Amino acid sequence: MEILQLVAQGLSNSELAERLWVSDQTVKFHLSNVYRQLNVESRAKASRWAAVNGLLAREVRDSASPA
Repeated sequence: MEILQLVAQGLSNSELAERLWVSDQTVKFHLSNVYRQLNVESRAKASRWAAVNGLLAREVRDSASPA
């Protein structure tokens, strides 16, 4: 959930790694698992899925939704 929420905020893999105190490779591993579990292919689609399914805070949800 935390990875998905930070991705929806627009953070890069490097920023995610720094924020979570893990390596870039660990971030990539977690993102791959998130994409597989949600059956999506990209950060944008994962963010959209989280927004539509109510997993994001309102301010993140608003920025993840198309204008």
